[in-house]
Amino acid sequence: MTRVHFPEVSVKRTFRWKDPVTGKPRQETKVFSQTINPFNRNAAGRIKMRGEITAELEREAYLWLLRKENEARDAAQRQST
Repeated sequence: MTRVHFPEVSVKRTFRWKDPVTGKPRQETKVFSQTINPFNRNAAGRIKMRGEITAELEREAYLWLLRKENEARDAAQRQST
């Protein structure tokens, strides 16, 4: 059977913060990825191009970073009260 390789497009983001309990520096890294393949289609039904996938992954990574910042801020506020 023939193996088909679809190119992967990925974006990696790292969130760093200071743990409010221990005061130690922490970090969490996440990779967001999609492949360019005939099944990965946009709303119009066309195959997504690399630029579309990159923009979508950047948006997803940005939202993840915002969520992590909010969680860290809330944890620090809970610790201080």
